[in-house]
Order: sequence, then structure tokens, then C-alpha cells
Amino acid sequence: MIRQSILVIFALFALNVNANTEKNENPFTDFISFEIEKFELEQELFGETTNDEAVSIASLDVYEIEEDLELGFNTSDYLPSDFDARKGMKDIDWNTIELYEIEDDYEIGFDTKAYLPKGFNPYKGMKNTEAAEVTTLIKIK
Repeated sequence: MIRQSILVIFALFALNVNANTEKNENPFTDFISFEIEKFELEQELFGETTNDEAVSIASLDVYEIEEDLELGFNTSDYLPSDFDARKGMKDIDWNTIELYEIEDDYEIGFDTKAYLPKGFNPYKGMKNTEAAEVTTLIKIK
């Protein structure tokens, strides 16, 4: 009985060793074939012209897909009876609206002069008037 169990264990071990010695297929084959197919599709859709001619916009076909949105309820039940979504749309005078730019002060945590070359001038190449404008803006802040 012991001999038979040893023989069965040895046979299972031998089968397992033989099963693992089979060569695996290259794992990149599927990836490469997918990339080639993708490239071919892109060439068909967006391929370049053969004689370096510009493509006319008029020759392109544009398809507009209109999708109907079904909410499942009547929206007018939830809006006032005199509701107009476009009311006041053209009443805004954009010249009267003041825009403010909010600037954040950043704390870098180190001295930047240590990383710049000696004699570094950020205003080099600018006209004197432009450099003066920039320095006054910096002083104001």
C-alpha cells in the first residue's frame, strides 16, 4: 500500500513537472495586434491626404445626433406659470461689471536668490519704461 501511494505521488509530481515545461505564448502578441488594428482604423478615419492638398471644410460631412431626454415627469408642474428661462438674458450690461483678480501670495519656503546666477536681472531686455511699470506694480502690492 505504501509503495502504491509513493508511486501515485511520484506520478502526480512527474505530470506536474511536464505540464510546466510547455512554452507560453508571447504575452505581447495580443497587445501588438490590438495596436496595429487601432493604427489601421485611425489611418482609415483620419488618414492624411496623398498629395499634400488641403482638405476643404465643405467636403466634410457633419452629423448631428439629437437625443431626446425623457425625464419621466412634466417639468412645468414644478415651475411657476409665468416662468421664462430666457427672461433678462440680454438685460446685463457687461461694461458695468467690475472684475477683480484675486492673487494668492505663495510662500515657497526657501530663498530663490541662492538658485539664480550672479548678476541675474529679470528685466534684462525690457525697455526702461516696461521695467519701471513692472517694478511699480510689484511695489504697489
